This record gives sequence, structure tokens and C-alpha cells, in this order.
Amino acid sequence: MNVSRRRIKLGDYEVYEITLENTNGVRVSFLTYGGIITRVEVPDNKGKFDNIVLAYNDYEDYLRNPGHLGAIIGRTAGRIKDGQFTINGKNYRLAKNYGENSGHGGETGFDKHLYSHDVMKSETGLEALLSRVSPHMEEGYPGELHVRVKYTLSEDNVFSIEYHGNSSEDTLFNMTNHSYFNLSGSFQESIKYHELFIDADHYAEIDDSKAPTGQLISVQGTPFDFRFMREIGEEMNAEDNQLKIAKGYDHAFLFKENGGTKVRLAHRYTGRVMEIETDNQAVVVYTQNFSQGQVIHNGEVLEPYRSIALEVQKLPIGANEVFKEFSMLEAEKSHVTTTKFRFFVE
Repeated sequence: MNVSRRRIKLGDYEVYEITLENTNGVRVSFLTYGGIITRVEVPDNKGKFDNIVLAYNDYEDYLRNPGHLGAIIGRTAGRIKDGQFTINGKNYRLAKNYGENSGHGGETGFDKHLYSHDVMKSETGLEALLSRVSPHMEEGYPGELHVRVKYTLSEDNVFSIEYHGNSSEDTLFNMTNHSYFNLSGSFQESIKYHELFIDADHYAEIDDSKAPTGQLISVQGTPFDFRFMREIGEEMNAEDNQLKIAKGYDHAFLFKENGGTKVRLAHRYTGRVMEIETDNQAVVVYTQNFSQGQVIHNGEVLEPYRSIALEVQKLPIGANEVFKEFSMLEAEKSHVTTTKFRFFVE
């Protein structure tokens, strides 16, 4: 197994791009700025390696990064309705950077900070530990929050992300990673032809601002039923108001309370498969329904529906602070959650 570092100048920042590589040739690269994952290179059924995560052609674009490509998201992932919440009777107001809501940690979330880093070998593979301290009232959140994110690449082609938070005061804590996947390795190909499985009986209904209403809807008989493998685009154009609001999928799915694979994404032609296991609660599935004209790593302008983000997290906070309790982190108590991405060919 091998670790390499490359120094990069991003604006005023001195940043490292760190690459973890196992003996199978699988590689994961990420930046010490925002913990941004720039490459996940895995083989197809012919042994050809491709980068299956969306990345910019010009690394300077990561400083703006409107789509949060590959980044650590925090303190809270997803939208917070009306950009405010209450803890212990005190109201906290956040930046409304997602229309009338706050989203993905605010205007300067965890994706726009430098992290200290340490890389080591362990019995399970190569580990990289990213850490920073989020000051009290950063982006409006109470408590000094100590954050650690551990990336691990194993010899059996499993990439794990572990999130650890400890706060000096009661606060909100709901982190995720915002990588966009296309297992074909070509982001010219529509994501609609990938096959998807989600181990969920319910999804969270959204309002016109795309924040949760608080209603958990059965997937039975709806375009949101992915309890068996099927093409993502099979019912994406169905007459469904939820799909119309988001212009595709941009919804949280509540996992069943059992173990095993929670999400499975597959690309038939290349044979590539990605399975996700986690101890977390839900996944927000976003079919990249919009593009901000990003120039991606093939030098072309990104079009909509060319990738899928699978944001493993707690349920986002909606109307009347619904689901807030799942993101609560009590003072001086640690919270740890782990998500594993397994890559193989079939």
C-alpha cells in the first residue's frame, strides 16, 4: 500500500492532495481543504481504471465549489427550514444560503476550511485523519466543536469515512460527504441508466423550498421505491409532485433498522458496483438535477443528471424543527458514525 502527497496552491491556501493506494491499484485522492475527494479510481470488468467521482478540471474552482463536489459537509448536512433552530429555549439564526433555508453548514461551511492531517498504516489499511476546531458561533452554531474525519482505504477495496464530533455546548451535528458518482467513469453519460437499490420503506416529503415537511411517506407504489435494483430514471418523469418540485430526486430516504447493505449502485456495461454500509440513519439521494456550468475533469461543461450524490446522514431539519432531535449533540458527549463504500465488479 502506498501514500503520496502533492502540494497545491489554492488561492491563499497551501493545500495537500493526498492519495491512498492499495495493492489492487484502487486509489482515493483528497484535499486537506474541505476534505474534498478528487479521485476514486476503480477498475471495470476489463481491468480499466477510471475516476468515478465528479471533479473540477481547474482545482481553483474548489474555492467556490457551488455544488460542494466531493466535500465534507457540516456542521449540518442538508437544509434547515427557515435558517433557524432552538436549543435550550434559545433561538439561533443561520445564513439563508439555500433560498429561504440554510443549507450544508452555511455560507462558509466545513467544505471551505483547511484541516490538519495525519496519515498512517493500520491493520485495516491506510488511514488519513483530518481534524479542525469549529469555534463557538461559527456560522451561527453554538459550542466549540472538535471535528475529526477519518478516511480509510482497505486491501479489499473498501473506502470508509468516520465522522467524530465533540462540543463544549449542546449543538447540532450531522456531517456527510458530498461526492457525486458515475460508475461509467464518463460524466457525459446520464445517471438515469445506473441501477439503484435503497434499503428504505419511507422517504421524507419536501415542501416547495425542498425542506422536509415532517411527513414520512411509504415508498410503496411510488417512484421512490428502490427496494429492488432498478434504473434510476425509470420513473423520474412520472406525474409526481415531489419529483416536479426537485426536478428529479433530492430526497431523504429513512433506512430500515437492520444491518447489511443500505445502498447499492451499479453500472451494467462496465460491471462496476458500489455498495454502502453505515450505522447512520438516512441517505439523501440527489440526481444532480442542476448544473452551474462547472468545467469538470474531462474539460467539458457539466450537464444536469450526469451524476448522483448519496449523502449518508441524519434526516434534515424541516418545518417546525421536525427531525431536529436526530442531529442534537449534547455538550461534552462524543458522536461517531461510519459509512463504508465497497467497490467491486460483477
